[in-house]
Amino acid sequence: MRIGGVPRGVRLSPPGEVSSMCGFAVAVGWPEAESVVKQLIQGILHRGDVTDPVLSPNSTTAMGTRRLRIVDAAHGTQPQISFNGRLALSFNGEIYNHVALRQELESLGVPFRTHSDTEVLANALQAWGPLALERLNGMYAFVAVDLATGEFLAARDPFGVKPLYVIQSDTGFVFCSEMRPLLDTIEQGDVMLLPPGYALARKACVQFKSPVYPRTETPVANDPKALDRILAEAVHTRLPPDLPVATLFSGGIDSTLVAHYARQLRPEMPGYFIGSTNAPDFRYAAEYAAKTGFDLRIIPFDAESDEVFAQIDEAVAAAESFEPNLIRGAVCSLKVSERMQADGFRVALCGEGADELFCGYPPLEVAFDARDPQARTMREDVLGLMHRVSLQRVDRCSMRYGIETREPFLDPNVVNYALGLDPSALVRDLRGLATGKMPLRDLYDLYPDALPASIRDRTKVLFSEGAGLDVSPSNSPWKQRFEAAISDSDFLDGRIEYAPFNIQTKEELYYLRKLAQVMDVTRVPHLRGRAWISVSIAHHAERLKKYAYAL
Repeated sequence: MRIGGVPRGVRLSPPGEVSSMCGFAVAVGWPEAESVVKQLIQGILHRGDVTDPVLSPNSTTAMGTRRLRIVDAAHGTQPQISFNGRLALSFNGEIYNHVALRQELESLGVPFRTHSDTEVLANALQAWGPLALERLNGMYAFVAVDLATGEFLAARDPFGVKPLYVIQSDTGFVFCSEMRPLLDTIEQGDVMLLPPGYALARKACVQFKSPVYPRTETPVANDPKALDRILAEAVHTRLPPDLPVATLFSGGIDSTLVAHYARQLRPEMPGYFIGSTNAPDFRYAAEYAAKTGFDLRIIPFDAESDEVFAQIDEAVAAAESFEPNLIRGAVCSLKVSERMQADGFRVALCGEGADELFCGYPPLEVAFDARDPQARTMREDVLGLMHRVSLQRVDRCSMRYGIETREPFLDPNVVNYALGLDPSALVRDLRGLATGKMPLRDLYDLYPDALPASIRDRTKVLFSEGAGLDVSPSNSPWKQRFEAAISDSDFLDGRIEYAPFNIQTKEELYYLRKLAQVMDVTRVPHLRGRAWISVSIAHHAERLKKYAYAL
């Protein structure tokens, strides 16, 4: 039985086409909603290249989108309306299993007007309600509004790849993809973030069940061939069918694997390396390129130049943060995104999530090697902080230049595989050090002609350090900049002025002051809850001294 048909005059777009990456603003139960949403959209113009018409079914409800046209520009217009005309959806992200969901919905008689994954989500929510969230494989943030009742459902993907912020006043809610437009548009009220993996309705905010889940059965040993299949599928799923794609490439274990699997289907795909030929990462990146004919595109980066230091202003404003690990990386990521845009790319891949899942950071390596009972909690902390650090950097920096960046390691199948491994499969002793990411290193042995052993055996270097941005504990030119910019007495004054933010270093104070120049940080409570792990690593201090750096 069919529920309905395709409206007359509406053309179906070709299969597989999606166009959802963007920024959006939604007001529900808010006075002058349409005017508010239009102002918010002006603050996120960089997140797309076309502004869709604002939908305002009544004076207190409005929905607007700044859309990045990946494919199917004419039919990806938002908000998308469900098959029965009742549900309107504003959506940012990609649903990678949208074809399978569409087929299931069509078998139930649900009609479709386009091949947009946004319409798939709108219809899934209409047909299955919140239970649809259990079925989604993707990165997403959305607000769905019931046009008949005014009720809404907002949700964010399990890791918070895509952002979503809200200001609430009495029974009114205003949502936006970034914080600063909310602060600039609405004079009162705190900007709250919707936590990853949570759904918000008018009267409740709850964590929802998703395809990402921790294994509860007995941990298992690593099977390189099984992981090979899982990771290859995750990468291949994220390749756009009709667009060129690039990758952020450091010559590290993770980015090399992403490039390897992507090039199985797209051998022409280039990789973007930021740093000089003297940067720590360069020799590894160059070796992979020489071994495989990889199109390696180098973005010059002099970490000690005044020009790079001056880019902190843009990095802070774009990232909406003052966390050092985020800002250091953002200085690099912005330059990569700018170059990719100049070269005509709109879609990119990256290796985010591998270190967190497979224990690539020294505290995780040591904790899992020592069978620390808090090791798993520590990993959960690190995974839970990604939306405040690495994923926030990726979203803000790539979207600043109209690039959609996808993270294959956060595919549910990869995540669930990693979470199910025995600690002995994750960490082994190499050269006297507890060394993580062993399952990923073992993949290199499956492809000795394509994946250099030198990359397999290398130690972890943070993205910014690998590009040459030295932030070592001693004799760091980068940290010396902040010592010169902020005196000891000024630092003490700054710590008092910004006491709620728990400032620990002059570098943090420098970033926070830059952020306070562009937005009212006192109205963003989560900034005061620092992006630090909750588990103490003090008892591992001696072992951590053996590593080149610590988290």
